[in-house]
Amino acid sequence: MQNVSEASAPRASAEDEGYFGPDSVSWQLFSDPSSKLGGVTGILLQSLNPMMMRLFAATSDYASDIAGRGERTGRYIDTTIFGDRAHADAAAAAVRRLHARAVWTDPFTGEELRADNERWLAWTHNALVFGVLRAAEAFGPELSAAEQDRFVREQQRAAELIGVTQPSLIPENYADLRAYIDDNRDWMALTLPAAEISRAMRRPSLKGNPISVFVAVNVQDGILSLLPEWALLMFGIEGRPMHLRAAARTTRMLMARARKHETVHARILAATSRVQTHPYRRVRR
Repeated sequence: MQNVSEASAPRASAEDEGYFGPDSVSWQLFSDPSSKLGGVTGILLQSLNPMMMRLFAATSDYASDIAGRGERTGRYIDTTIFGDRAHADAAAAAVRRLHARAVWTDPFTGEELRADNERWLAWTHNALVFGVLRAAEAFGPELSAAEQDRFVREQQRAAELIGVTQPSLIPENYADLRAYIDDNRDWMALTLPAAEISRAMRRPSLKGNPISVFVAVNVQDGILSLLPEWALLMFGIEGRPMHLRAAARTTRMLMARARKHETVHARILAATSRVQTHPYRRVRR
C-alpha cells in the first residue's frame, strides 16, 4: 500500500491531524472510492440488527430522508477520520446525544429499547469496518495482513468516539473481526424496515440508459458480493453466486478506472477540505 505521508500528502488547514493522520491506513482506505461501496455493505449488515431497526422505525421517519441520512453519515465519517480532534470530538458528541434521546418502549413486551445500547453500537461500528476491509480485499487498494490488522486497531478509536467503552466488543485484528461478524449472525433478522431500505439493492431498476444501468447493477451486485453467505441468505439473494462473482470482477475494474482519474493526494485533499468547509459540527469559524 502506498504510504500517504511518503509524498507529503496535501491537507486543508486544520488545528491538528486528528486521531489518525496521513500515516494511517484509515486515511488511505477512507479516501479510496472502494470505501463508499464498503460503507454500503456495512449499512446492509447494520440493518440486520432487528431490535435496532424496530427502534429506528419507531423513533424516526427513516423512509422519507434516505439521501439526507446518507449525506449526514458521510459527513460524520469524513469529520472523525480526516478532521482535527476538536471537530471529531464535536461530531461524536452530537451523535452520542442523538443516540441518548432515541428511546422507545415496546408496547407488547414493555422492554425499553435504547440507541446507545453498547452492543448495538459495537455491531454498527464493526459492520462498517468489516465492509470497508472487504471492499478493499475485493476491489483494492491491496493491503498486507499487517495493514488490515492495523486498520482494525486504528478504528478502535472511532468506536470509543461513538460510545463503545467495553474493549471485549471491539476486535483486535481482521481475523477476530471476521469471527465477530459470523458469531453474531444468530441474533440477526431481516425486518420490514431493513427490507425496505435494501429493496433497491435486491431488485435494481433496469430503466434508463443501458450503459448507466449496466454500471449501476454491476456495482450494486458487487456490493452484495461482499456480504457473508448468511447475510445473503437473509436478504434472499444467496442463489446468484456466479452473477455476484462476475459483478465483483466488473466492479474491481471500475474502481481501478476511477483511481486513474484522481491521485491519492487529490482524494486526501478533497476529504480534508470537505471537513473544513462542511464538518458534521462546526467548532470554529
